Amino acid sequence: MKYLLPILIAASFSFAQWGDWNGGGGGGGGKSINDYKKISVSGREVYVYAPSNLADNSPLLMSFHGMDQDPNYQQSNTHWEAVADTAGFVVAYPKGATGYSTWDINGDQDTKWITQIIDQLANDYKIDKKRVYMSGFSMGGMLSYHAMGKIADKIAAFAPCSGYLMMGAGTAQRPVPIFHTHGTSDNVVGYDGLENNLKNYRDQFKCPSQAEVESNHPNSENRATLYTWGPCENGIYVKHLKLEGRQHSPSKADVSDIWNFVKGYDLDGPIGASKPESSASAPASSAEAAKSSSSGVTGPKSSDVATGSSSSRNNPWGNFGNRSSSSRDIWGTIPTVSSSSIMGVSSSSGIGGDIAAIAQNDPSLLAVSVYRSSDNGIMVSNAQGKTITVFNSLGHVVRTTRGTAGVQKVYTGAKGVYIVKVGTRTFKTAL
Repeated sequence: MKYLLPILIAASFSFAQWGDWNGGGGGGGGKSINDYKKISVSGREVYVYAPSNLADNSPLLMSFHGMDQDPNYQQSNTHWEAVADTAGFVVAYPKGATGYSTWDINGDQDTKWITQIIDQLANDYKIDKKRVYMSGFSMGGMLSYHAMGKIADKIAAFAPCSGYLMMGAGTAQRPVPIFHTHGTSDNVVGYDGLENNLKNYRDQFKCPSQAEVESNHPNSENRATLYTWGPCENGIYVKHLKLEGRQHSPSKADVSDIWNFVKGYDLDGPIGASKPESSASAPASSAEAAKSSSSGVTGPKSSDVATGSSSSRNNPWGNFGNRSSSSRDIWGTIPTVSSSSIMGVSSSSGIGGDIAAIAQNDPSLLAVSVYRSSDNGIMVSNAQGKTITVFNSLGHVVRTTRGTAGVQKVYTGAKGVYIVKVGTRTFKTAL
């Protein structure tokens, strides 16, 4: 109950800001909540929209309304179905409980219910449970932040709108991608309180302190500025869309930006970003092929490489098929190194990228070294200011951090082969 009093006080001012509610229509055109299917999950209402040509293993996006509102209001202002029809995913608008249509942002009543919604829609629509996304307006946004500390193992990315935990940020279960939209003229959940909340999560996720700023970001309703922090731990990003003059209202003007952000993640992290950069797509010269062959570095064995129509998502290193001996190695142009040093026992040999080009573009990278410490950790030295990303043998990002001037331990984990990318240089090591 500790959050309820400030919410109730805020609600007394809210309806002046929610002026475009029309009580049930299509929000000026398009589909209405009547085009959604009303289902019951544990006795509570959820409105669901699925495109007619929905494929199996499609994503799910859940949109949560604000206090004293309902799915009709949320849908008539956001129109998520318009994006779903094009992008091919399921939309769900759950309905809050109690007489004030509130959400439980203290306990686990609603977060447990959310997992039940996911399970039921997985059964009804065969959604991909690794690509479930959560967005919410006002108290629905607060619920999104609350869920980060309760069910982050069920939600791949979060997009709170005009709502944050007003009594202070919580602790997330893991670094999660966040896309927060908020209007500067919001006098219900004040814009001034957002930065401390968002900074708390950025600090938890070890994000860079400085944001990349895109002024005049396209938005059909407001002048917008997009702030981006990242890469943070595990390769995730935190973004904030600042909307000049926007009051306390959800809007269909923001949903495409939200979708374009969240769709890049599943529960394992960034989709399509699991493979270290290489120049594998360029044709190899015979000299380069010979160099790769003599080095003893051949990348995954043929049994580990996807063939035929297998997707690069199932095989993070891409679909290379059966490679001949003249094919370019997937690690790129590789300096000659011994097989023992490749396995990373006190090795600092870079294996990805053309060393001559690296020296020309960024000579400081030549001083970088990567090796295994005596206590079985991956160490990096002389990487000040560089982005360091560690990939496991499956190609998944297991750590992203910022380099320091001296020696730093960047990862300690299970035995196996790891790829460490420092700036544009790539290293292979093992624990």
